[in-house]
Amino acid sequence: MTRTDWQDSMSNSNSSSALLIFTKAPVLGEVKTRLIPGIGARRALSIYKELLTKTLLTARKAGFSTIQVWVSGDIEHCYFVNLKNRYSIQLKQQSGKDLGQRMSNAFDITLSRYSSAVLIGCDCPSLEYSDLSEAKKHLENNADVVLGPAVDGGYYLIGLNKNDKQLFADIKWGRDSVFNDTCANIDSLNWKMKLLSRRWDVDRIIDLLPYYRTMRTASVLN
Repeated sequence: MTRTDWQDSMSNSNSSSALLIFTKAPVLGEVKTRLIPGIGARRALSIYKELLTKTLLTARKAGFSTIQVWVSGDIEHCYFVNLKNRYSIQLKQQSGKDLGQRMSNAFDITLSRYSSAVLIGCDCPSLEYSDLSEAKKHLENNADVVLGPAVDGGYYLIGLNKNDKQLFADIKWGRDSVFNDTCANIDSLNWKMKLLSRRWDVDRIIDLLPYYRTMRTASVLN
């Protein structure tokens, strides 16, 4: 048994639920691309790193003993190595043709070891650790799926205690119909669903004003 396998098994024995954070390798010009025309590639990359750090800090308060960061791109990037050492996270490689397939594959792998899993991105600074705790509680109380709707028509969180490829099928990722299309898939599966509070995330230039306000508030409180 490798050290990673041993850590996974220890985590699995301590918790029935895992938290998955989906993210990309921090490559200049390849993250937060919709922000680049307004603020430039370097500032967009800086915001990306700020968002991931805030997400990890929030995640650590939510009671998950296992936090996995699922990477699209170079999993051995020095940035992720530093995060792993600092936050005691597990690094996993995303695989699949599109976002839906990558999420489905990650859930298949995780749910083979854990009774439930909660998946989030790293671009939702309005996320509260109570959202994560609430999602985990719903899954423990027999909800099949938990969704956290985003203001832009997508979702910032999805939690499952079982998976089906149909859940992620025929969805146009990046559109404002993602949440509604996902709910339609859930209805077709006849699964019991719970919803969390709506949250906003950072994808467009218009999202930067509330983001800067949030960061200033956090700075003052700390």
